[in-house]
Amino acid sequence: MLAAATNKHDRLSRWATALVERRGYWKAVVAIAAKNARMAWAMLAKDEELKPIA
Repeated sequence: MLAAATNKHDRLSRWATALVERRGYWKAVVAIAAKNARMAWAMLAKDEELKPIA
């Protein structure tokens, strides 16, 4: 995700790129994994379909 984020301008990619600059690559990888897990849990708990972040 981080490799592709540098060329994208959506909200999630901007957040990930800024996170790498602030905290470093590996901490950003862990933070992105945690964010993805929280989004997946919320979707399952609310029985919702994927809504892309714009």
